[in-house]
Amino acid sequence: MLFHHQLEQVFDNYGYPLTQNQIEQLVLYSVELQRWNHHINLTTINEDVDVIYKHFLDSVSVLEHCIIEEEHNLIDIGTGAGFPGVVLKIYIPNIRLTLVEASHKKVAFLKYLISQLGMDSSVQVLPERAEICAETDTYRNAYDWVMTRYVASLAKSVKYCLPLLNETGRWVAYKSNETDVEIQESESALKEHSGKIEDIHDSRIALLNRSYIIIRRLGNGI
Repeated sequence: MLFHHQLEQVFDNYGYPLTQNQIEQLVLYSVELQRWNHHINLTTINEDVDVIYKHFLDSVSVLEHCIIEEEHNLIDIGTGAGFPGVVLKIYIPNIRLTLVEASHKKVAFLKYLISQLGMDSSVQVLPERAEICAETDTYRNAYDWVMTRYVASLAKSVKYCLPLLNETGRWVAYKSNETDVEIQESESALKEHSGKIEDIHDSRIALLNRSYIIIRRLGNGI
């Protein structure tokens, strides 16, 4: 029950109130994450308070800067243990979610988790490399939002994130606050693939040390 109360309090304090069902889903998520983590390497973040802040709150804090609406189509590239995609799906239940993860062990966890959360019919888990998705007609030009929250650089991610966006779509790269060098190094790749950095936002939650780089394809959107 301590985790339950910590979770509710933290989300309330930062302006992300949770329903009882959302609390129960995130508690279950935490339990399964830590249980599976004993057998496969899902995350190095194990303490309850760190899971709340550095996984759960970090996933949804992007909503301060991005309006992700019900029925939007979202793809989470290199999702790992489901961050941020699964948490965003819990918080905005009617989004259509695709999770892309190349590790078969992590895919097994994701499929089990999705089943336990009762999301089987509305979440697709792709055991695939992002480069393959970007070359597949089913996924190209299909998404309102592409999310990345992993260590690959912008320059390396451009070629397989931008092709997934629909006409008004945006790619949001979760990064640490030190982004200047990475942005500079991505300039040629963005130009080559007709991409443009639209905005850069720092999270108001200093503890997260988080920036969001929002990118669109030139000729798309407004």
